[in-house]
Amino acid sequence: MHAIVCYEHGRPEVMQSVEIPQPEPATKEVLIEAEAIGVNYVDTMRRSGKHPAAPQLPFTPGIEVCGRVAVVGGGVTKFQVGDRVIGRCITHGAYAEYVAVEERFTVFCPAAINAEQGASLFVAGQTAYHALLTMGQVKEDDWVLVTAAAGGVGLCAVQIAKIQGAKVIAAAGSTEKCDLARSVGANATVDYSKPGWPERVREATGGDGANLIIESVGGDVAKGCVECWAAGGRMVIFGKASGKPAIVSGDELLFGNRAVFGLAVGAVIEDEGVMREAAECLDAWLEDGKLRLHIGQVYQLCDAAQAHRALESRATVGKLVLRP
Repeated sequence: MHAIVCYEHGRPEVMQSVEIPQPEPATKEVLIEAEAIGVNYVDTMRRSGKHPAAPQLPFTPGIEVCGRVAVVGGGVTKFQVGDRVIGRCITHGAYAEYVAVEERFTVFCPAAINAEQGASLFVAGQTAYHALLTMGQVKEDDWVLVTAAAGGVGLCAVQIAKIQGAKVIAAAGSTEKCDLARSVGANATVDYSKPGWPERVREATGGDGANLIIESVGGDVAKGCVECWAAGGRMVIFGKASGKPAIVSGDELLFGNRAVFGLAVGAVIEDEGVMREAAECLDAWLEDGKLRLHIGQVYQLCDAAQAHRALESRATVGKLVLRP
């Protein structure tokens, strides 16, 4: 089968398009014939070797796939050959024509969405859901500040926060990205490529600041978030797209009665019941039209390096997807 393989860590060009044997599903695994494959920022970190759980070489990148079950491994009870599903690999393996995924990390793909959307749902949807509800404990009428709001997770977070009755300020790095976030329901937007944006967040919130911050950029953007953070507020950190970590001082927490939570969504969904409860909510919101998935660009699988360059440039909007 055709797949992308990294024989070394490094820049996007280390990903090679090769032919490798089709995998056999192990016990409690399903083999999925891929129709579309999600591209996530964590894929770039594992490819570069900067992720603390970077796979051993050689490896096939990718964690998210949508397609049909081709083979059922021993002990599988939830799925049959031909079922349309979405699978989430633990650390790698999805950039291929066939992908073996554990049954516990596989869900049915909603009939109302196409393959590209299916490959955009699991990671972005589960991350946004758990950032807002499981960790952030979003409340009705909270002011929620979402950074990287035009990305796959960000757009889901804007919409899910609105579903929960919160008011949303979408923060992004261009007018185009801010407009996209507003189109899915953001009450206000700020362009954090321009100076003084934290003050505009405070103005939008009547001077109080954001009650809940969903942060994935790090560096200067995270620093700006602290400047417009309400007393008693929460912050959920789940990434560092800038390459620099978010730094929050103890004094900011102590004297503002604030709390910071880290979210590694892979650890949260180890609880299959928690994962499937979130999946049911996401499916219901999709069917009701309350949640929309935005595909920014579709690439051929052999062009995975191009997709990684685009994602790392931070110039993309929505979710990037590969087609085998």
